[in-house]
Amino acid sequence: MNASQSFKAAIVGILFLGLAVLGPAPASAGDLWWQQAILLVHIPLGGGNFFTVNHVFSANQAAVTITVKCFNESSQQIGPLVGINVELVAQGQVSNQTPSTLGVLADPLFSTGNGWCYARGTQDFSVQSTVGVTTDLTPGGILSSPGSIHVGTTHGLGEYTTDRAGLPFWTTVGGAQSFLILVNPRATARTVTVALFDANGIPQGTPLVRNLAARDFDALFIPSAFGLPTPPTSGSITITTTGGTQGYNGWYLQTYPTGSRLIFAPINLDGDFTAQLVPADAP
Repeated sequence: MNASQSFKAAIVGILFLGLAVLGPAPASAGDLWWQQAILLVHIPLGGGNFFTVNHVFSANQAAVTITVKCFNESSQQIGPLVGINVELVAQGQVSNQTPSTLGVLADPLFSTGNGWCYARGTQDFSVQSTVGVTTDLTPGGILSSPGSIHVGTTHGLGEYTTDRAGLPFWTTVGGAQSFLILVNPRATARTVTVALFDANGIPQGTPLVRNLAARDFDALFIPSAFGLPTPPTSGSITITTTGGTQGYNGWYLQTYPTGSRLIFAPINLDGDFTAQLVPADAP
């Protein structure tokens, strides 16, 4: 089973552990920037339920046209080649979007339901992303439908690391599970090294060298991805790149069955080693 399949299987398993409600991670104010990467997921769970994502775009600065182009986990563009334009004609206007309105559901290259999108605006904009389980696939359905399960809310990523970042804490105690989602939003390949540590700072196993193709998506199940016979039960992760201005961004998810809690947040970036996505990055 590859990393993306493990990610899908684990998420589906989490949602069927008998949890009635998953407590959401706190919503963030979001990145206000005109080039942003956003998460894309749409996985059928049976019974009309989907593990899916809703996005809310907002024009916080001025009227803006936002072109959204999406990619699957194999770096292939999905949906319309020209993308979907989200037109916000006035400051303060909002637009709710789903995988359906972004035009990816009918694309056979989106068969796994995992991917991401590059959103490019003519002005700065904000985007809020909410993941959950729902039968209501209309825009905003996760939060507006009383039968939905809200998993978590985060924001788009307008900034990537040029050197180092990481996951501050992971654990498997009490059945908790952790995942890393890495995205290379740029048009050239990236090499990312992921190192695992226990809670005492002792390196665990051999660091993973992940070669991210252009527009690539990679999902890692932590600590299983390292193949350790007896992994520690908690620790941290550091992520580094090589080659000067190489960059990537991404999210981490941690589930805590006890108390039904889930963290869904951007990967921590070192402020001294960050760069904004720029127009030349856009597909």
